[in-house]
Amino acid sequence: MWFVVSFLFILIANPVFAGAWAREKGQVFIASGGNFLLSDGAQLPVHYDPTVYLEYGLSDLLTIGGDYHTADQGRINTGFVFARFPLGDPTATHKFAASIALGARVDALNPMEKLMKGGLSWGRGLETGWLAVDYSATYGDIDQVFRSKTDFTWGYNLSERWTTTLQLQTGEGFTDDFYAKVSPSILFMVNDRYRISVGAVQALTGDNGSALKLDLWTTF
Repeated sequence: MWFVVSFLFILIANPVFAGAWAREKGQVFIASGGNFLLSDGAQLPVHYDPTVYLEYGLSDLLTIGGDYHTADQGRINTGFVFARFPLGDPTATHKFAASIALGARVDALNPMEKLMKGGLSWGRGLETGWLAVDYSATYGDIDQVFRSKTDFTWGYNLSERWTTTLQLQTGEGFTDDFYAKVSPSILFMVNDRYRISVGAVQALTGDNGSALKLDLWTTF
């Protein structure tokens, strides 16, 4: 029931965490957090999944950053550094961007695997929010397989301080399984620098596990 109630709140006017929009020159954005209060038996694709994500506006047209997260019940650690740049007119109604990333994946049973990732993003601002689609494909030098991931996001601004987010996350897991999960959140702007995001994540595949999630967003 809590999932259905959360699902009804949906998403955000100024896309704080969306790939189609460039970070302002000199601006830093950090998002960190993870899941808690897992449902009984929740292991794949929903687990504690700690994440740290960083963006920096190197110029008005180039955003660089880093991304670290765990997967597969915390057994696999993955990190990337990336660069993202707009495709076409960044002031157009429909915004497009591309990204390239280099990284590595580490787990206890296998040697470190070097990774390359390419991504495409689309976004559009709405009168009361925004829409975004972020696609990426990751290639590893050991397994030599392209693994795709697509996130669909909708946003709505409730007030100057309150925002909601809804995201459908889909992709191919490390063991060649397809996963899908939905994650609604509500954000509170503490001040110009900090936002707190509280939400939920519900797996639509695997063991259909669920969890609550907590993230801190920092911009300066």
